[in-house]
Amino acid sequence: MARGKTVTQSTLIGELGIALIHRRVTEMGYLFHPRRVDHGIDGHIDLVDPANSQVLNLVLLVQSKASNSRFPYETEESFQYTCDEADLDYWLSGNAPVLLVISHPEEEKAWWVDVKAEFSDPQRRLERSVVIDKRTQAFDKSAARALLTRAVPKSAGVYLAPAPKIEVLTSSLLPIVDFPATLYLAPAVTGKYPAAGALLDAEPARGRSGWILRDGLVVSFSDLRQRPLNVLCAGDVERHETAEWANSDDIDVRNRFADLLQRAFQADQSGHLRWHKERDHLHFLPTRDLGVRREGKVPGRRGHTVFSAYRMEEDPEAVSFYRHAAITTRFRRLDGVWYMQVGTDYCFTSNGRDEYRFADTLLAGIKRLDRHQAVAGWMRTWETYLTQAPDLFAPEHALTFGRFVSFEVDRGIVDSLWGPAPVQPRDDEPANSAAQEKIDQALAGIGVDLNDLFALDDDADSNDEFPAALAPPPRRADRSRRAASDTKATRGKR
Repeated sequence: MARGKTVTQSTLIGELGIALIHRRVTEMGYLFHPRRVDHGIDGHIDLVDPANSQVLNLVLLVQSKASNSRFPYETEESFQYTCDEADLDYWLSGNAPVLLVISHPEEEKAWWVDVKAEFSDPQRRLERSVVIDKRTQAFDKSAARALLTRAVPKSAGVYLAPAPKIEVLTSSLLPIVDFPATLYLAPAVTGKYPAAGALLDAEPARGRSGWILRDGLVVSFSDLRQRPLNVLCAGDVERHETAEWANSDDIDVRNRFADLLQRAFQADQSGHLRWHKERDHLHFLPTRDLGVRREGKVPGRRGHTVFSAYRMEEDPEAVSFYRHAAITTRFRRLDGVWYMQVGTDYCFTSNGRDEYRFADTLLAGIKRLDRHQAVAGWMRTWETYLTQAPDLFAPEHALTFGRFVSFEVDRGIVDSLWGPAPVQPRDDEPANSAAQEKIDQALAGIGVDLNDLFALDDDADSNDEFPAALAPPPRRADRSRRAASDTKATRGKR
């Protein structure tokens, strides 16, 4: 038989604590108003003039903490209570006085603390603990006069900051969960990357090994005694524990290691991503037939198109440009852990290889549209791509990544107020609306509509939900865009 709904013991104790407060406040001759929804404050007290019973329009906020068990270090005379950090920050954030009422409902005993008075000292606030004197801090009729002195003045109004909002934040940091235990170094035959690259190009055995040149040395995770990297060595090869570099406190060694990680990552991805020196990013290579490529597919998520053509509306067979998804990377060590910091970017080419002559204009346009949901969707796509299991027939990667680091914070953002970042004009560009109009005109000049750039993201994750305030602006009628197949890579597709 299915179980019915149950009420927990802690819920009952909490309700008994509120009921005890209500009764004691009434005994004092004041009015208690419990809150229907508790966000760190359980109710408030309306103070009443004991001489003429007139309501004074003075209030005290109340938070109840009830337990039938003994509190820490409790004796007949006293006990200690430690406040939750988030609660304390909330209570102290406004101008309204807050009473913390701590009780044993089963014994019908309660005590009170003036939070603002007890934690006015920064050191006390840091400790978050208070010692309750049961004799002088009893919450009963004898406390009535003391409560009158705690109320906020009528002229001050009442302010309490918004209730704490716990949010899970996802960073742009991918932890490196594995890298080779050994690295190799040797005297280098040249200190110039172009010359070293030419030597490797002449080798029939081409590997995808990352290496760096620094201070007359060549360094790599790959064995420098083997081809093709042996042609870069001018002397004996040394083996070192990678941990010596990874954990070094020497800033120069740490920078060398970050450089080695960067080049190892580029080598790992050389079959799929291409380094763009001028843009300082890696972007997806074109497919062999210049057809559509999608990445980031998982159950319930469609992923994104990471390479596709943008075709002219006037001539659907003519390609205007190709769009490649791109990624920026930076390797950093934080608290003893190495991470790859990821950023999203785009690349536009005329033939899948050479940069499109209006690439800057397209980038300026699409960056204007990069709201939170677009960036978040791309970050999920990159996370899925970079953490997927390697192909059985592909060379083993030097670096293995975990998922983006997430953590809880006790502060939140009202999602409905979250919008795109303001456009930051260059020094030689007019600000705000003028700059946007200039971009719109430039896009129109090359036959690209601003909403068409939004359509480049119309294949985002199918199960993503965002507040209505974050939804993209209405697009133009999609003409035949939806009817076109992925193989034709129409202008509305990535």
